[in-house]
Amino acid sequence: MRADLKPVGFCQELPRRIAASTTRFYFGEPLHSTATSSNGAASANEYVPAAADTPVIGTHRFGGIAIKEALPPTTGTLVAQTTIAACPIPNIGRIRGKGETAANIDTAAELLGLIGDYTLIDYAATGSPSSGPLYTIKDVASADTSGLEIIDGNIAKGLLDVTVDARAYRHDVS
Repeated sequence: MRADLKPVGFCQELPRRIAASTTRFYFGEPLHSTATSSNGAASANEYVPAAADTPVIGTHRFGGIAIKEALPPTTGTLVAQTTIAACPIPNIGRIRGKGETAANIDTAAELLGLIGDYTLIDYAATGSPSSGPLYTIKDVASADTSGLEIIDGNIAKGLLDVTVDARAYRHDVS
């Protein structure tokens, strides 16, 4: 859905290559890549809308939050394009989104218990008001390899703020 996630604060807008026939995406949706590298060369240089919980350090290369619509802007097969994504500055810039389960963050005590936990952007293929995908922020600790840290929230609105770990922007380094 449009505007599921919102970059807040310190971000850099970066171009992201999108291959033809990629799944349609809208502004406010996360982009990522699962490309690997060998001898410094990337196996692919395109980003796709996240269709899995993301970013997992070592698996997903976080591409930021799309701030442009896919082309063409109506129905039809996407053309190869460059879009713009807002990439929060690691450990400083924020991403704001609804918590996955509002009841898990509806008191100050519950929110306080989540601050400092590592988590992911949750993906659901359906669930948005437009019947499309829904992106929320997982409101439970996920794993040490989760690329987001919960730093704040708004219990009245069911929102969580997270920062991105710098390692989520690059993976596959040994």
